[in-house]
Amino acid sequence: MTINLKLKFFLAALLTVFFTVSYAFTVLRGQNNMDELLRQNLPKSQAILSSALELKHAVVLYDDLIFRYIATSDPLLLEEIPGAKKNADANIESLKKLSPGPVMRGLLSDLIDEKEAYFSDAQKLIAARPKTDVPSEKQSILEMIKWARSVPERQTRLVLLSAGGRARLAKLYSLCDRLCDLSKQDIQNLQVRSEETSRTSRAIILWSGGVIIAASVLLTLLLALSVLVPLHRLLQGIKKIIGGDLAFEIPPSGNDEIGRLTQAFNHMTRQLKEKEERLVKETITDALTGLFNFRYFQEVLKAETERSRRYKRPLSVLMLDIDHFKKYNDAHGHEMGNVLLKDLTQTLKDSLRPSDMLARYGGEEFVALLPDTDDAQGKQVAERLKETVCSSSFPGQETQPGGIVSVSIGGTSTSAAPASPRDLVLKADKGLYEAKEAGRNRVVWTGA
Repeated sequence: MTINLKLKFFLAALLTVFFTVSYAFTVLRGQNNMDELLRQNLPKSQAILSSALELKHAVVLYDDLIFRYIATSDPLLLEEIPGAKKNADANIESLKKLSPGPVMRGLLSDLIDEKEAYFSDAQKLIAARPKTDVPSEKQSILEMIKWARSVPERQTRLVLLSAGGRARLAKLYSLCDRLCDLSKQDIQNLQVRSEETSRTSRAIILWSGGVIIAASVLLTLLLALSVLVPLHRLLQGIKKIIGGDLAFEIPPSGNDEIGRLTQAFNHMTRQLKEKEERLVKETITDALTGLFNFRYFQEVLKAETERSRRYKRPLSVLMLDIDHFKKYNDAHGHEMGNVLLKDLTQTLKDSLRPSDMLARYGGEEFVALLPDTDDAQGKQVAERLKETVCSSSFPGQETQPGGIVSVSIGGTSTSAAPASPRDLVLKADKGLYEAKEAGRNRVVWTGA
């Protein structure tokens, strides 16, 4: 459905009223959502506080069991120690699942590290406690002496481990207390934010009316600009086309009257440009092979010859001719001859550099322009082209001499001395003639 400009203005006014009413409801709903969000966050903060306290209590119990066991060697206490550790680990997992903030996550990471280190030290403390078992009389005097000497060493180790464990335990208590303090602060902050949000929302409702009026005026201005700007662009586009810039297109601006006019303008410029490009291509290319024609080749040759002379860079020209092409046409017809010309063209193009230029000279003859190529390099390229054609498979080649399609090539370059475009073509053509006279399927290079 197409909307005309008058209807656009009417809809803009209607939308202004609609947005005004909707905005008020949106503000109220946003306030309710914020309050609900804050209410949902309070239980989480309280859960973090509770888990932190439980964790501290579990660590206290674990520490108490450790030292009671060391003091009494009661095996029942040793059985309760894993339960206290499991309770501490469970509270750590609860804190992780509650997704605390970045500060709390940092504290929790430190707490986990300290907890693991403390539990490790505690196990070492259990292992290092002095054994009360005295060697029996049946054991040797040496065993009793060894046991007696080990007692002071174990006691010293026990004292050291006990001191280190106390230091880690104090740090664990401190981290748990900081988690509790942060949780309490979060709860207070949530309560304050809830009250401030409620007051802010009521204030927004009072001045939102003025904002909506200003937005409505701005919308009207933007709508007017949405009409005037495309019209101005269209006028500029027409001037560009008159000036000959067929590549210019106007960005689409909708599907109204101006938008459709813009689309029609762009379609017209694209058609004009395509016709211009097609005309230029038809002027400089060969219709059968798609290669550049010899007339365009001569223009490029003039420019490359001048560049070669100015910058003292070598330039080579190759003339190629399909051997016994008339015999091929007589055996297979002109349509197959055209197929051979197309296939050979692709073979030659694949064997040349992107910077090289291949053109159709006429009939079964081709000419190649090789920038920055001296005598030695040019000969190598010519030989490679000849060998590539000989080794390639073409339809109907079995009727040709030797059962292959071959080419004769004549070439020359500016390596020895600067030459005019005409001289380069004549020398390359002379080399081609000599290659034909010498038996075909060969390269003849003509020097200065």
